[in-house]
Amino acid sequence: MGIRDFIRYLEEHRERLRLGADIPEEERAEMLKQAEMMVGMAEAAIKELDSVLKNRRINLPEEHAVRFAQDVFRHLRDEEERVKERLRALSS
Repeated sequence: MGIRDFIRYLEEHRERLRLGADIPEEERAEMLKQAEMMVGMAEAAIKELDSVLKNRRINLPEEHAVRFAQDVFRHLRDEEERVKERLRALSS
């Protein structure tokens, strides 16, 4: 899954959540499964970028690019975490 796919799925999840309780249980379970996978992927990307930053041979422009990418992944992870929280609340 690429970053564009991630963003598209995030938007789809948000749109479906606007329906609220009208989402069938099976669909909510599938969305939660996808959200958990997406959060895991974002976490892995953030950790991988951390290892790049620890490399002493990285130059300043590369460091800025890596930090920007980390911020993007953190934002996407946090947004998908919100989706997970809402899905869990709907299931309760």
